[in-house]
Amino acid sequence: MIQFEHKKRIVEACFPRDDEQAEKYWHDIVPVKFGYVTQWLEIEGDNELASYQIPQDAAFLLIARVECYTTTFVAAAPGFGVFSPPPNALAYWALSDQSATNPNRQTPTVPIHILADVDEYLIAPQDHRITLFAGLPAPPDGNARFIRTTVYAYLCGGLIAGKIGDSESTYWSGVR
Repeated sequence: MIQFEHKKRIVEACFPRDDEQAEKYWHDIVPVKFGYVTQWLEIEGDNELASYQIPQDAAFLLIARVECYTTTFVAAAPGFGVFSPPPNALAYWALSDQSATNPNRQTPTVPIHILADVDEYLIAPQDHRITLFAGLPAPPDGNARFIRTTVYAYLCGGLIAGKIGDSESTYWSGVR
């Protein structure tokens, strides 16, 4: 049901003049879900939490919601089966060509809670790969822990991106 709500809000953000125009916007939105289950290990550098290759035949990808949480499946471990917030880390969205080398940051590096488990409008162009990276700290104990990330996004035509492109999320960095 969240995808229907997102589509409704995207159409409303375009301020259609009548039902006919609203219907055109509605049919120009294709829902996409993507994400990873990443084992939380102490690894130097950035870890991919979610990634998606935007097709050539789509004008734009609009990211509307990111859900991210940490859990463990070790029965004796503290927090077994409990969904916890992602670890205290810094994260950013990056855009790259199909080879995924030398990604260009789309957002500044900010505390992970600003990018993960949030609603937003972040727009990326066609024929690129969009990736959510995070520099993870060491896990709190020796138990296997996992970070689960799901991104709710929508392939949209240029008509929609042109209408709401100036309403994209803005990020301020800084840890206090």
